[in-house]
Amino acid sequence: MLKVAIVGRVNVGKSTLFNSLVGSAVSLVWKEPGTTRDVVEAIVHSERRDYLVMDTAGYFLTGHPLQQISEKMSDQAMAVADIIIAVFDAKTGPNKLDWHVRDKVLKSGKPYIFVVNKVDNKLLELSAYDLFSNFLDDFIMTSAVSKKGIDEIFSRLDEIADKIEVSKAISEDDFYSLPSEKIGREINFESIQKKIKEKSGEEQEEKRKFVRISFVGRPNVGKSSLVNAILGYQRCIVYEEPGTTRDAIRIPFYYKDYKFVIVDTPGIRRRSKIDKDSVEYKAVGGSVIAMSVSDVVILVVDSFEGITHQDKHLASFVERSGSALVVALNKIDIIKKMKPAGGIRKFVQALEGTMPFIKWAYFVPTSATEKCGIEELLDSIVKSYLSWSKKLKPSELIKIKNNLERLNFMKFQNPKIFQIGIRPPKFLLWVNDPSGIRKYQVSHVEKILRQTYDFRGTPLHFRIKAHGENF
Repeated sequence: MLKVAIVGRVNVGKSTLFNSLVGSAVSLVWKEPGTTRDVVEAIVHSERRDYLVMDTAGYFLTGHPLQQISEKMSDQAMAVADIIIAVFDAKTGPNKLDWHVRDKVLKSGKPYIFVVNKVDNKLLELSAYDLFSNFLDDFIMTSAVSKKGIDEIFSRLDEIADKIEVSKAISEDDFYSLPSEKIGREINFESIQKKIKEKSGEEQEEKRKFVRISFVGRPNVGKSSLVNAILGYQRCIVYEEPGTTRDAIRIPFYYKDYKFVIVDTPGIRRRSKIDKDSVEYKAVGGSVIAMSVSDVVILVVDSFEGITHQDKHLASFVERSGSALVVALNKIDIIKKMKPAGGIRKFVQALEGTMPFIKWAYFVPTSATEKCGIEELLDSIVKSYLSWSKKLKPSELIKIKNNLERLNFMKFQNPKIFQIGIRPPKFLLWVNDPSGIRKYQVSHVEKILRQTYDFRGTPLHFRIKAHGENF
């Protein structure tokens, strides 16, 4: 899959253009310049192929250290991209910073598309021709808000992609071994596409698992540092100021036979403490949505500070949402310096004991700074996903039914159990009198299921119905 980086100075409409290409509001769009601070990624689909598109933070004139980090990450996105889309503002015309961006793109030597954005009416269209004709060799005029010019961008991307893939598929030796009449227009593109698939392993990749995971937690507990430790290089902004991640950043990532889409979300404070007109308020709303649609949620907590009320609130939300859950006890390196060698396990057990309602979750000690516990964390995510997707066989459910019949409170209930869903596993319990089943008794049924079969890492959901009643 080809990578496309969207670059430009701040406030030229990069994120709005990104969202128009993606088809949904993935990246924050707000009045405040520089709203996007991280590299936000999403897979977009043209009529012919998929692209991994990266929305970057943008280039600033200010010398603020946070902006320096953002610009460095924008440069990094350009370095890894196959195609660059450089965006300029039709309403302001080119300025000194636009010259800087244009020169960076041209010096990269990579295929590019120049886009003049915010062409929202005919007058701006005429103005854009005057302002940019001598500045750019060729450009597409767009209005990202009304999606004018989006189809033309996709068409141009496909044209460039064809050339890139042909050059990748046919080496110099391959080219000179072709008969002369096959060179140029007569090249069989279908055979080239087949060769591309063979070289890229695309057919094998389509069979991989696809696991959506979210990293959530309070501000400044080390979520972005943990994501960067997993990826092996800085992808999310790490800075001393709490709450430096504003977007929910989507990052494709492979581990063993699984494809993850890692989502690093903004830190979540109590909403009562957040100004409703602020960018942070909108960002936190995106975090809640990301948790709701994730397969596995990694709740990152500060092990030095311990489990807070807000941590418990987040864990409770994940349990109700039905996602699998792994708790990353981050900054464990600080605890190791304070505890004897054998004290860490007891410390972890003590933290687990503060959240008994999710005792089924994996608790993994990690240190983003020392890259400690990363493999164990990833393995726990995979195990949780498998538990979350588990479907018991009828013979296995009969074993559970037999165990239930031995319980005193089930003596006159004639219990039957069925699995009616996965992700998370959902069970229907048929009994004679549903009103006679108490919550603690359902917990006992859950305990039997977990003791008999490995459901660690996932919540289990139950419905209690009278015999013969529809689910």
